[in-house]
Order: sequence, then structure tokens, then C-alpha cells
Amino acid sequence: MYVLGINLSHDRAACLVKDGRVVVAVEEERLDRFKHSEGFIIHGHFEKLSKVLPMKSITYCLDAEGIGIDDVDIVVGNRPLSDGAEDRILRELPIRDKSKIHSLPMPSHHLSHAYAGYLASPFEDAAVLVIDGVGSKVPGTGRIEKHTIFDGEGTGLRAVHAETFPEDWSEVGLGLFYSFFSARLGFVTRWGHPTFGDFGCGGYTEAGKTMGLAPYGRPRPDWAPLLTVKGGNVSARVEDLERAWESWLASDGNGYDASAKDSWDSQFAKDVAYKIQQETEEAVLQLARYAHEVTGRSKLCITGGVALNSVANQRISAEGPFDEVYILPPAGDAGNAIGAAYYGYYAIGGGTERHALRSGSTGRSYSAEEIEQAVREQGDRLESRTATVAEVAELLAGHRLIGWFQGGSEIGPRALGHRSMLADPRHPDSRDYLNQVVKHREVFRPFAPSVLHEEAAEWFDMRGDSPFMLLVPDVLEQRRETVPAITHVDGTARVQTVEADVNARYHELISRFGELTGVPLVLNTSYNDAGEPIVETPRDAVRTFLNTELDHLYIGDLLLTKPGRELPERHPSRRPLA
Repeated sequence: MYVLGINLSHDRAACLVKDGRVVVAVEEERLDRFKHSEGFIIHGHFEKLSKVLPMKSITYCLDAEGIGIDDVDIVVGNRPLSDGAEDRILRELPIRDKSKIHSLPMPSHHLSHAYAGYLASPFEDAAVLVIDGVGSKVPGTGRIEKHTIFDGEGTGLRAVHAETFPEDWSEVGLGLFYSFFSARLGFVTRWGHPTFGDFGCGGYTEAGKTMGLAPYGRPRPDWAPLLTVKGGNVSARVEDLERAWESWLASDGNGYDASAKDSWDSQFAKDVAYKIQQETEEAVLQLARYAHEVTGRSKLCITGGVALNSVANQRISAEGPFDEVYILPPAGDAGNAIGAAYYGYYAIGGGTERHALRSGSTGRSYSAEEIEQAVREQGDRLESRTATVAEVAELLAGHRLIGWFQGGSEIGPRALGHRSMLADPRHPDSRDYLNQVVKHREVFRPFAPSVLHEEAAEWFDMRGDSPFMLLVPDVLEQRRETVPAITHVDGTARVQTVEADVNARYHELISRFGELTGVPLVLNTSYNDAGEPIVETPRDAVRTFLNTELDHLYIGDLLLTKPGRELPERHPSRRPLA
């Protein structure tokens, strides 16, 4: 049975499930190269907006599996708020049998998140905690989903606790709480109309920047708590948030201006980030404890956009009441394509097979011919030769910066060893060089280590695995001086554990690097320049390679270099380790 899931909210995406297994899934932004790929079309003026289907993603999924749209047995769409996915798909999808098209029951958004987060897990039963910005409208009310707890058993899910926003939007939940202050700090990806987005910020708030800046801040006990946590509810009054921001700005801002260059580099901004992150962590931990209380389950699945807060996830893993925790790699709205497909297979199609999602690599692979064509198109701007993984490990050990393009792309915001930029974690200059010279982003942004699964406990204070880079344990104190490039200012790291049977080539690279250096981990960041989606195709990879200060690109079996290029003065290899 083939089921096609389509997400029509922001981060449009498509997923094809066959007999309970995700065979391919991709975000539209990887293909149309527009960050978050909202998909609005304008009719006359901004007040008349409608969406288009993510047809690039849909076609990509069908082509990867070698089937046509009429070979699909069930199509399920998801869109938040009032939904409209089914009507939109009925009008636009060129499928002959329109009876195959369905949507989730309302409220659909959190249900879709829950299906994705739970059915992708290896658990036979679990509590499922869905926390995001805004969900769907609850039928018969004017209220909208804020966060929801589900109980999962077998292939079924039932909501056991749900909270909604008041009709007047006078209160917000965790996702919008974090967005409010991220917007005030100027952490926004600009998009479209200047008043688009949460709180009229003009785009999509970049919560990851707030999380990365938080460890540079200080506790401020003189700043009163803003979140109210009671049982299974977390809320904050919008009026209180606005008042607090104005008060802090007046008393401690010292002329702070979020639009100024490097405005983040003020103690005020750092303290705000610290404050917001700490309150969020405590609230998420409380919700996890409540989910355990109302379900009695020993395992937890976390999903929704707030589940990308890997520091909060770490608190749940280390301090929460659950024996095991699973976090879906595309925890945000892109993952709803997976949830919609699972709903079609299990709830509509009556499917029973379970296949845990162990790898975030859900994209198609590209042939050697497609790779060679992308290289040929650049003529003498590139030199290429066949190389082994061992040779790439030697380059890394010599402090070279490597673009790594192997297999199918990952879905979600984390690069997991398929579309990555790699560097030597031992060199203290690697982080700043990557941030400022290669990726053109703020210098405070941390980088993640990819570590051999079997060696992780020797380097990090971990409980369980972290295959999707969604947990942030401490780097063991005695190891921090050895790997300064991946150790954040607070002594933590957002770890990815790599298993040989999940990503054999990446595991081999890290093993070879470990043999050369005694360090069984590499610095890993997403293969993209600032403001652009992670690369998808060989052409994307080659273009970004040529437009950045990466030293080499290992794509398939080819090692690419730029002829005649001189290393920049700040390059780490110009200051080799003792």
C-alpha cells in the first residue's frame, strides 16, 4: 500500500509511505530553494493569498520510487488552523480517482504531529507530547490548539489532554513565547510582507539562535517569571510579555537596537536569551512530567516545533520520569507530511506494519552520472579525482574544511552525515572560521559533533543515544580541551551518535579520523550558506562549494578542489596544532 502525505502549512513537504515504511520524504525548500517554502500565491493584493501544493516534493517522491500518482492508494493532506488540505488537493492534484484523497479529522495539526512522532519511533507504547506555535481550530469553538498529550499503543493514538489558546489571543503557549523574544532580539529570517509572521516580525523567527546565545547570558532573578505552569497547562499573557520587554529595555537595554549589526553581542541580549531559554526548559520538563502522570507510560515521544529545542530535550532525557525518549528529526511542520502519510496507512488503510525511522536520510540518492554532469557544467572552475574515505579523513586531520555529499538528503533542519560541512573538532579556530568565513553567520553559533555510537560515552555525559542531533549533553570535563571547536561556552555539545549499520560511509570516515587523531568524532554542520536551505542536488552542492571557502567537496566517490585557490589567512591549517 502506497500512501502519499502532504504538508501544506509552512515548511511544505511530501512523504511516501509503503506498507508502514517511509520510503522517501523531502521538504519543498530543498527543491525550490526558498527557506520554509510557504507556497503563497497572491491574487491582486496581499489580502488575497492562497497556497499551492508542494508539487516539486510530490513529483520527487513519486519519481524516486518509480511510480505515478495513480499508483498511490491513499493521499492525505494536512494544513493547520481551519484546514483546507483536502479541498486544495482535490482541485490541484492530477489523480484520476479523487476518492483516494483525504484529510485528517479536525483538529488535525497536533494529530498529524503525534502520528509522525509516535509511529516513527521504535516504541510499542508511549506518551506523545506535542508542543508547537499554533495548531488547528477545535471544531465547534473559536479556540486553537496550543499543546496536546496523546497516549499511543500499538498503531493507535488518543488525545488525553489538550490545551488551547483563548479566543482573544490574550495568552500564548511555549512556541509563541519563544518566538516573541526571538523576534524582539532580531532573530528573524525575513520573508514577504514586512508585517508577516509571529507578532508582525516580518518573517520566520530563528529560535535556534536564541537557544545558542542563551549560555552567554546571566541569571536575572530581578526579572519576574513570565510563564505560568499549572498541571498540564503552560501560558503567558501577551500583555505581560510586552510590558516585561519594555521594562527590561528601559532599565538594562543601554540603547539596545535589534536592527544594528551584531546587536546580539550585548549583555542585554544574552541575558534575555538566557531568561527565555531557562523558563522554557522548566516548562517543557513540567509538561513531560504531566504526560507521564496522565498516561502512565515509561517512554516518551516529543514532537512539534518546540521539540527542536535540543537543550530542553536534554533536560527531559536526563531529569524526566521516562526510561526512553524519541524525538523525530523533522519535529517541525515538515514532519507533518510523514504524520499525514502514517495516518493514511494506519487510520484509513488499516495497516499494521511498523518500521521505526532510524535515519533522517529520507531523500533520493543521485547517480554517479548526475554527479559527474554537475561537475562538468563548471568546466575548469573545478578539479576532480576519485578518492577514498581514508583520504578525506587525512584532509580533515590536516584541518581542511570538507563538503560532504553522500546518499539521500536528510529531512529536518539537522545535517546528519549526508549533506554536511565537516571540520577538525580539535582545532580551536575551526568554529570561528566556519561561522565567519565559510557560513557567514554569527560567531556565537555552536557546532555539533558527530561521534561514533560506540565511543560516545567516553566523550559525553549521555543517557541513551542521540542519532538525530536533538540532545545537548555535557562534554566530559577532561575532554573539553581536546575538542574546543564543538564545546559550547557552557561545556555542552549538540551530539549526533553515528551507527555503522545506519550510515556506513560516515561511520567509516569518523573511524578513520579517530585512528589518525585519537578523537572518534568530527565537527558537523549543515551544508548551506547563511539564509539558504541545505543543499539537495549535486548542482546545489557544487554551487555552494564554489561560493564558499570550503576547501574540498567529497561527492559520491569524487573529491573536488578549486584550482589555483590560496588558503585564506585565517585558515586553521595555517596554524597547525602542536
